[in-house]
Amino acid sequence: MSFVPLYKLRRSIPTSDDRLLIIDRQGRVYLRDHGDGILRIPEARMFPELLGAELPELGEFKNTACFGCRWALDDPPGAELVCLDVREALPQVDKPSKNLLLRGKPILEWLHLRRFCSVCGAELIDHEQEEARSCPVCNAMFFPKISPAVIVLIKRSDGKVLLAYNRKFRHKCYSLIAGFVEAGESAEDAVRREVREEVGLEIKNIRYKYSQSWPFPDSLMLGFTADYDSGEICVDGEEIAEADFFDIDDLPTLPGYGSIARRIIDEYVEEIKGV
Repeated sequence: MSFVPLYKLRRSIPTSDDRLLIIDRQGRVYLRDHGDGILRIPEARMFPELLGAELPELGEFKNTACFGCRWALDDPPGAELVCLDVREALPQVDKPSKNLLLRGKPILEWLHLRRFCSVCGAELIDHEQEEARSCPVCNAMFFPKISPAVIVLIKRSDGKVLLAYNRKFRHKCYSLIAGFVEAGESAEDAVRREVREEVGLEIKNIRYKYSQSWPFPDSLMLGFTADYDSGEICVDGEEIAEADFFDIDDLPTLPGYGSIARRIIDEYVEEIKGV
């Protein structure tokens, strides 16, 4: 039971039993709640306003077709659904649903933003072969945008780990230093720069771990670990409000499960404890 993405643009009319990923104007997702602690992707029949509409296909979800739609109507869909931020939804869905959310949200928002050509202003059309939108007037092509970003766990020789509170966080929690890769940078250069800019530290022994798609709005998060080298913590005061080195037995509130930050932190704690 899985989600198999469709890596091209294709639109058709869903059947009532097909699944439908609905993202609203604020980027929130509508899901079914059966009361068992797991949220589910709803069937298309729960959205009668959309039955008969031609919608973008996202792929195959648990042996049935899956479509997507950015909800633009004033009235919210059915009362049987819950609406929540995708970040909050990710820990409450199964793995196929998580993969669908990570894929579907940026594609639906890209389709919404890429309606007109930024070169000549003409209305764009779906490309027949590529996952792209093309201009029928000037032939310009526009592919989904992916923004590479880095995130790093910094550890000290005493085993403590650097965690920081970012003013942009929706809730008061502490996470890893992160930021976008700038033009001309390597990912490792971006790690050094972000750490230097946000907390004033120098690091060494930067090691890549793994990556994760993160649709806020369209990031590919590249995860790293590094060792503290020198310097005193000096937060930038703009993005980072607080930062400190924490003992793994006395950690503050952490990011939710499902994020790359939480995965890296949990793996580090397990490594130190020898779990």
